[in-house]
Amino acid sequence: MKKILTISIAGALLGSVLAPPATAAVKAGAACAKSGSTSTTAGKKFTCVKSGKKLVWNKGVAVAKPTAKPVSQSLAPTSFEDLPSRIDGIIYGAWLQASQQIKKSSSSLGTVNILVGPNTKPTDANSIDSLNLLSKLFSASPQVKTLNIVKYSKDDIAWAQQQYELLRPNNYRANAAASYCRQPSGCVGGIAGINVNNEGVILLGQGGDYRYPFEQSMMDGLVLAHEYMHTIQGVNAVCRGSAGCYGNLPQWLMEGAAEWSSAVARFSENYSDYLTFRTQNLAGKYSDASTLTTDWITTFLNPNPVFLPDQDNWAYWNKYPSDNVYSIGLMTTEILVNLKGPAAITKMYESVGRGQTFVEAFKQEYGMAWSNACPIIASAIATEISKQIKS
Repeated sequence: MKKILTISIAGALLGSVLAPPATAAVKAGAACAKSGSTSTTAGKKFTCVKSGKKLVWNKGVAVAKPTAKPVSQSLAPTSFEDLPSRIDGIIYGAWLQASQQIKKSSSSLGTVNILVGPNTKPTDANSIDSLNLLSKLFSASPQVKTLNIVKYSKDDIAWAQQQYELLRPNNYRANAAASYCRQPSGCVGGIAGINVNNEGVILLGQGGDYRYPFEQSMMDGLVLAHEYMHTIQGVNAVCRGSAGCYGNLPQWLMEGAAEWSSAVARFSENYSDYLTFRTQNLAGKYSDASTLTTDWITTFLNPNPVFLPDQDNWAYWNKYPSDNVYSIGLMTTEILVNLKGPAAITKMYESVGRGQTFVEAFKQEYGMAWSNACPIIASAIATEISKQIKS
């Protein structure tokens, strides 16, 4: 121990003896040693020049900073043709487009009426913040002018159902409040719809434990933002004379877009937090690579869907575990956002609301038939899963 200490001191002394003398600070007018020599300091390039009988640094010229090429431009896919070669850029490319959209946009959030059950303590502290972020993400799309939110816990199920019935959205369900309170700990999840006054209605459970192993602080506002996305989808696909035609688009688009947009909005300023949510949310998919092949995903997405008026068009997906419409839907949404931006998602709802079919709306927005695009998207998702690409 003593020997090591002696060597360390000797080394320090040796270093101080051999160190060159300090030079004068590089700034305009300060002395320099060699005519024509240059030095770059604080963003300026100084040149040693002769001034009278002295050598001094001149006033310097500003040095242009190199422009870094955004990662999304070099790695993120921009067409179906380059999708296979740019799979590594999908996750960040979609997140970055969303983050940039939110930063440059203003919120279109209308009047928000929050009703809280008399025995309920709200567990989501970021309600308005999350709603504003999501509203900015889709600022180019029509949104409800009034949003009614009913927050309730297990002690207020009857009260919540009564409020929900009074607001009565077009997708009203009897006993909806009770259906989100099956956990011993409390109520989880929610449902959203549009009523006859074109107002958004959200029924939101409080106090339960989410199935994801996240801290409550990370989950704050996420479920509400997810449900608000459904009101945006609904108000853009309200068909005249019917309860709404959002069901004339795939269920995986409805839920996947809501899952992706709520998370990317909530974590628009922190990519690391978004990845934490995404990785845990999709953990089951990445562990099931042998099943989630290109053919399986193609069939799930359905390359040749037929959506008929006033029919249960989502029955097609009943044969699959319910989480797939969220998870595979999220991964599909990331790809679609990379190709045309976030607004393209809601534009398809607008087109269907005006009477187009899903396949017509997709072709109009993406310039390719859905039957051709579907297997390309499926192949990209299968590759993401098989190669464990998570960032």
